[in-house]
Amino acid sequence: MLVKQVAWLMRHLKPVRGMCNCARGKQWAAFILAYVLPRQRFMRLRAPALILTTSSSHKPRCRRSVEDELKRESYTDASVVAVSYLVMLGYIALALAAIPPPQQFLQLFVLSRASLGAGGVLIVACSVAGAMGLCSMFGMWSTLIIMEVIPFLVLAVGVDNMFLLAHALGRQDPTLPLVTRAGLALGSAGPSITLAASCEVLAFGLGSLTPMPAVRNFSICAATAVLLDFILQVTVFVALLVLDTTRLHHNRLDCLPCVRVPYRDTSGNWVHDDVSEDEESYEPLNPNPGGRSRGQGPDRRGWGLGNLNIPGFGGARSDHQGSSQDPGEMYYAPQQQQLPTSAAAAAGDGAVPEIGVQQQQQQVLRSDLGGSRRMSGVLPGVTHQGPGLLHGDKVSLQSLLQAYMERVHAPLLMQPLVQVLVIAVFVTGLFVAGALIPRLSVGLDQAVALPRDSYMQEYYSDLMKYLRVGPPLYLVVSDVNVANGTADVDKLCSVAGCRRDSLSVRVSDASMTPATSYIASPAASWIDDFLSWINPSLPTCCRISQSDSPQLGPKGSRCPPPDQPPCSTNATACADCVSCLTEMPPGGRPTAEQVARFLPWFLDAVPSEGCAKGGAGAYNNAIQKDTSDPTGIAGLSGGVITASAFRTYHTPLNHQHDFIAALSAAREFTEKASQELGLNVYPYSIFHIFFEQYLDTRRSAAMLVGLPMLAVFCVAWLFTGTLWGSAILLAMLVSMMLQLAGAMYMAGIEVNAVSLVNLAMALGISVEFCAHVLHSFCVSHGSRITRAKTALVKMGAPVTSGITLTKFAGVVVLAFARTQIFEVYYFRLYLALVILGAAHGLVLLPVVLSRIGPPSWSDRGVQGSQDRSSMELEASSSGDRARLDSAAAAAGVPGVPTTADGTAGVAAAGMQDGRPERLPSVAASGMAASAAALGGPEQAAAAEE
Repeated sequence: MLVKQVAWLMRHLKPVRGMCNCARGKQWAAFILAYVLPRQRFMRLRAPALILTTSSSHKPRCRRSVEDELKRESYTDASVVAVSYLVMLGYIALALAAIPPPQQFLQLFVLSRASLGAGGVLIVACSVAGAMGLCSMFGMWSTLIIMEVIPFLVLAVGVDNMFLLAHALGRQDPTLPLVTRAGLALGSAGPSITLAASCEVLAFGLGSLTPMPAVRNFSICAATAVLLDFILQVTVFVALLVLDTTRLHHNRLDCLPCVRVPYRDTSGNWVHDDVSEDEESYEPLNPNPGGRSRGQGPDRRGWGLGNLNIPGFGGARSDHQGSSQDPGEMYYAPQQQQLPTSAAAAAGDGAVPEIGVQQQQQQVLRSDLGGSRRMSGVLPGVTHQGPGLLHGDKVSLQSLLQAYMERVHAPLLMQPLVQVLVIAVFVTGLFVAGALIPRLSVGLDQAVALPRDSYMQEYYSDLMKYLRVGPPLYLVVSDVNVANGTADVDKLCSVAGCRRDSLSVRVSDASMTPATSYIASPAASWIDDFLSWINPSLPTCCRISQSDSPQLGPKGSRCPPPDQPPCSTNATACADCVSCLTEMPPGGRPTAEQVARFLPWFLDAVPSEGCAKGGAGAYNNAIQKDTSDPTGIAGLSGGVITASAFRTYHTPLNHQHDFIAALSAAREFTEKASQELGLNVYPYSIFHIFFEQYLDTRRSAAMLVGLPMLAVFCVAWLFTGTLWGSAILLAMLVSMMLQLAGAMYMAGIEVNAVSLVNLAMALGISVEFCAHVLHSFCVSHGSRITRAKTALVKMGAPVTSGITLTKFAGVVVLAFARTQIFEVYYFRLYLALVILGAAHGLVLLPVVLSRIGPPSWSDRGVQGSQDRSSMELEASSSGDRARLDSAAAAAGVPGVPTTADGTAGVAAAGMQDGRPERLPSVAASGMAASAAALGGPEQAAAAEE
């Protein structure tokens, strides 16, 4: 059966012999594949493991099998990549959403916020598309690496900015108008976002200096995409955030805001708001408790709040039933807002708490068509247990992360024993990484780029396992002067009279040490065979006709050896043929005229028993041809051969490092020969073009990571104004990149263009992990431990939900990819990046800042740079009312609300961004002291509580 099948294949090989058309070759290869693959089971022949090629001297090789498998790879894991992005999109919607109380389960469709997440992802898509469009406009090619990595990078940066902006909006004073809160949120999160984006754009911009085209194109496209994403995030997404917050305030359905979602009132009845009740009128809270606000009227929507006494907000009055909150104030705040104890006590008898005229003017009321009012902080609806907030008991991922950061993570990291353990673990990791980095291998295994079920996997496995012949190596020499008396010929040949250190002799000597030279055999030298062929000592090789002959042509034509036709078939046809030279010219070398006449004959001479030195077949492609030259050889009419090659073979190369070492050894050999012989010699092999990029991979990696790190250091210094803080950020980045390189070795990841692109992306994402925490630490006030804890509490939840969990959700899906390049270079590397980035940004950096962090901006005399909570905490601790007013003015508040005895002013100082702040015991003691100094012991007790 096997003999018949092979005979059948051989019969069908005949029509394609001599084929020089790549398209026809591909058709033939497709035909063979279509026949062989279904019959592999019966033929017992591993024919699918062959690369089906066609080749000729005029056309390049066509590798149909590799091309087909690479195309199939593009479609194999497209679904996996799509699912990865869908998972990240779903996580974004889930993280932005919240779960309402069970009795208000329909509000889940209001709090889902999928539209906001989709808008943020659309911004990322527009940034990527815009970057690729701009790069394409300037003639830059898009590669598969760019299409796969840049969306992942920009999505990480964009999602982080989304959560930072949303979190910052939730921390603002809910009594301010929504537009004002949005501006304050942008002013709070904008500097750190700008710091991170500037570092990333400059880092990727410097990455374009690398000589590797794939990495250079990626760096340019990545810098453009991050810049576009930053512009859209601080403009378009902020607008989307305000619109979505307004939708939440109006209790409208997510993704379909024209529908209002019903809710339950205090009696358990479903309440359906009228769509026409969306008009709002904002007016200051009536400072006169006995007066009536305009627009007063009955509660037509039946919220059932008219006669309710809401704890913490004072008694319900007919003239203050509306909400003083603008859209969304309860949807972002991680804690439910309550008035200070003293204010609540003052409002317990039904009177509006006296919180100062200036703060009263900041409070706004929502006015519906009927003029109904709700108390500040109260949203429509109550729980079954009594009056409450419609979404006041909601649970969200942000609130859970915030609670974890406040109650567990930050306090635990500030413990001295924990800090010692953290430092010990990371220092140990650095030592381990330093030991593993030199062992990183360079290259890209071809089998990794193919699907696991590809039949080419068997081919590459057998090729590396059984093949004992190395690839051919050509030593190309340019501009060889063949004129008589020149030394160029003696520098190349190895016959009698040649130099002892000629190129051919050097190759022969190198083949004696194949372990280091990677040269397996002496070179096939066309010049040696030509000198032997033309020598009169071999009279049957170079022969010339002395007369005209119908078989040979006119007088002076070339005569073949006697054992070749027409001489072998007609003895009289070559009877007058004589040797080309009767004797060699002086010096034993032919003249330039003789070389120009007889060298083309040598290249056409077919070797045979009569003359084995013919050059046909062995040296057809050894010398550059030129039809415009009279001799047919480039430059030969001028006495110079433009280019010629001397063929040898490499030793068997079975691994990536073997190919790279062979290329490096060949380069070193030719450079030394060129320098010592005075010739222009360079090596060439078919694999050189693929592995040349790996000769400078380590230098490219150092440039790709080192220069951007210095740029990040300078930008951080510019934005934070502290050299020491920028040095700490640089140290975090260096530690993370070193440990990531060590993780690459443990994960079996080689250093190549794909991993370098991922390292460039890792550097950009590392900035996102660390820059926000560092900036928050610099603008906070207090001791290093207090500021580190404040920075971690403020930025820990957005960084965790925005980068860590988002990337983790998307990366896990890549583990199911069928192509090894996704599983190795994306899943393993990205997973290590997420873990190390979160560990450095949320664990190591706060510990370092708490011990050796830079001074705060206020300590260095930077005006207007402190957080509101930090300034008010200092003012309240000092007991100085003037400092309270100054702190409020610096925070953008017209004045600190105070009663005659100063109680409310001290209580307000304990509020951070419109919500109660848990103050340390020292701060609480300071508040109590200031209250005692300004008002008395009763106020001090209330303030301390």
